[in-house]
Amino acid sequence: MASFLSPPEASDALLAAATREAAGDFAGALDIYRTLIARDPEDLEARYRAGTALMRKGDLEEAVTLLRQVAFSQPEHRAARANLGNAFLLMGRDEQASETFQQVLEEDPDNRNALFGLATILNRLTRHAEAAPHARRLLKAMPESAAALTLDADAQGPLGNVAGAIAQYRHALRLDAGYVPALKGLADILYRQGRLDEAREAVERAAARAPADASILALAGTIHLAAEHWAEAIEAFAAAQESEPGNAVHSIQLSHACRKSGDLAGALSHARAAWELDGENRAAGNALGTALAAAGAGLQARSVLMAAGSRDKVAASVWRDLDMLVPQLEQQAMQRAQDAAERTERLLTERQQAAANGGLAARDISAEPAGNADLDAGQEPREAAHDGPDDGRREEAENLPLFPGI
Repeated sequence: MASFLSPPEASDALLAAATREAAGDFAGALDIYRTLIARDPEDLEARYRAGTALMRKGDLEEAVTLLRQVAFSQPEHRAARANLGNAFLLMGRDEQASETFQQVLEEDPDNRNALFGLATILNRLTRHAEAAPHARRLLKAMPESAAALTLDADAQGPLGNVAGAIAQYRHALRLDAGYVPALKGLADILYRQGRLDEAREAVERAAARAPADASILALAGTIHLAAEHWAEAIEAFAAAQESEPGNAVHSIQLSHACRKSGDLAGALSHARAAWELDGENRAAGNALGTALAAAGAGLQARSVLMAAGSRDKVAASVWRDLDMLVPQLEQQAMQRAQDAAERTERLLTERQQAAANGGLAARDISAEPAGNADLDAGQEPREAAHDGPDDGRREEAENLPLFPGI
């Protein structure tokens, strides 16, 4: 027969567990919750709290199991059902999360967790008009919440209320200067308004707070790319790729940044890598075709672009040509770098000799460019920047905030 705790003992145990959980000691809290459940299998409050703690800890499958048990045994336990929706949301099971949140809101239209969760999903799916009423209802209930302000701004900005969204992001940051979703949202909307310096400052603050967040790193790369800061864009996209190696979008963005910087070998390699990750990705095929055209491989570029995004439609000879072309381009780039270094050294020597001769020189050394040998002969550079459509725009899913004070 089970050994049940008396109500005061159970209450004290729950309080002790809650104290540990608040301090971040999830393992200690879970030990208490599991002890309570073992002693009284019908203790739904212990199951609910254990499921919530597991969700906060990141053990989502077990959290779903416990929260489902509570919701099944006690359908009126809306907090358990809302947290079940949160667990589905964090697992990426958006359809189940949406259904759960909607059921909660049908019975409790002001349930904050359900409002936050449903609006978050709808914003992520770019269904901003549907998200807006839920976000606004949450903001009405919590007007000084950084999370609620940000969620509403995420909905309002794409609906045309750009000034209002920016004001709300800034208000959220006055309440919590390090709230990453607000920094990210502000950076994105400022970038879309062409306010690149402000966007860069916001995204750098976000990246400092979340250095492994691939979506923030990709946004930083996009902003640097728009500002023609090629090296910084490449660095940011490479960091995003390292953080999320299976996402072809980051390789596509790297290809664009490399091509615009003049690194055609890198542009080809990254576009090919993207297409190998996703053989039906039209943006990856377009990136590879554009890079091939920039490298002067017109026939190969045509073959790739005519494949309409299907890697399997590209002739095997194109891949053989690519295997030879990339090393050639890398060698040419190394030779250009060596030539540039030699020119710089020669100019420094001439300048030193001119100074030793009393400042007289045969020509104005300071006016001579050192970046391209063709300029010495008054010709156009061999490799100008290759502009083209940048179709590697951010397609990644956002990383959702976990229980932002709601």
